[in-house]
Amino acid sequence: MRVLIVNNIPAPYFDPLFAQLGSASGRDLTVCYTSTWNRDAGWVERGMDGNATYSTVILDRRRPWLARLIGSRNAAAIALPAELRRVRPDYVIIYGYTLAPQCTAMLYSIATRTKYALIGDANVYADRAAGWKRWMKTAWLRFVVGRAAAILYIGTANREFWERYGARPEMLFAARYAVDNEHFAREAEREREAAEALRRQWNLEGSTVFLFVGRLVARKNVDLIVRAVRNLGDAAIALIIAGDGEERVRLELLAAGDKRVIFLGPVPQTELPRYYAMADALVLPARDEPWGLVVNEAMASGLAVIAHRRAGAAVDLVDECNGVALETFEVEEMTAALRRLAEDGEALRRMKEASRARIAEWSVEGAARGIEEVLSAARRSAGSTVK
Repeated sequence: MRVLIVNNIPAPYFDPLFAQLGSASGRDLTVCYTSTWNRDAGWVERGMDGNATYSTVILDRRRPWLARLIGSRNAAAIALPAELRRVRPDYVIIYGYTLAPQCTAMLYSIATRTKYALIGDANVYADRAAGWKRWMKTAWLRFVVGRAAAILYIGTANREFWERYGARPEMLFAARYAVDNEHFAREAEREREAAEALRRQWNLEGSTVFLFVGRLVARKNVDLIVRAVRNLGDAAIALIIAGDGEERVRLELLAAGDKRVIFLGPVPQTELPRYYAMADALVLPARDEPWGLVVNEAMASGLAVIAHRRAGAAVDLVDECNGVALETFEVEEMTAALRRLAEDGEALRRMKEASRARIAEWSVEGAARGIEEVLSAARRSAGSTVK
């Protein structure tokens, strides 16, 4: 079975999933990425080492001069049809539904009657398009969803999004967003000694350490955490901020030299386990957060989580058992959440244990099973057609 996946950039959390899908007997898997990197993604750029179980194609490298002339995504969209004709896939899996390469993949599949599945991180709570944009979005999504063979949903808020645009129950297959839980648990434990050394170096022994990981942009609401730390005065707490972005200067001014607020700048994913090992709780107060895989990473590393209840990951993964699901974007509520975890060490310990137990159900193996179900259904359908 020839399977082709269209995705944006080679984000590291896709590696184990695609490797597992590509290792299946009787399958030829090709993964087409739009480009090697996107500076807006927020990760540190990495090389492409390749993978023995599947073929990797970087679309905007096919004609670098064209990418420079008309942009990476447009060049990728132009290059994709040639790859589709070369591979002649039996099935196409498409991550996303708005960008030019993904639209090209859908239209090609419809024109050639190739079965395709859609997957993405859209969140029903962040679906706020209005006016003509709402009309265009609804028309396009109902068109492509209605012609899809399957929809792969990553969580509850994502499933509700697809249902809003016409996905029928028999089309829906669960492929929960996941990271390599064992990797993060193992690496966090391996970094424990180095993390303790950092705590001593930064005079944080005995403090409750909160961690933010991500881009420093307005919708992430990192200022809420900084303000809450400042509100708590002399409390034995600290905030570590791993990431960079346009809000950094404003946030540093807001911290006003408070030594409990530590800005790391951009941190490679390979180094994140050290800070997960150092922290007690992840804080993600972002607005319109489609998912937030840092929640998965932190839970696998044994952290409690504070996140807004409508962040995609929080809908399924965060409640009073393993953290705090915020109702608002008010600094008073954030302050109360930080105080609760800092003042009740026994409750925090239980939350950290609950995080590890809950995230075990959200595994790469589980995500792969959902995609395998889709491909198996396609094989059964092809077999019955032949008969």
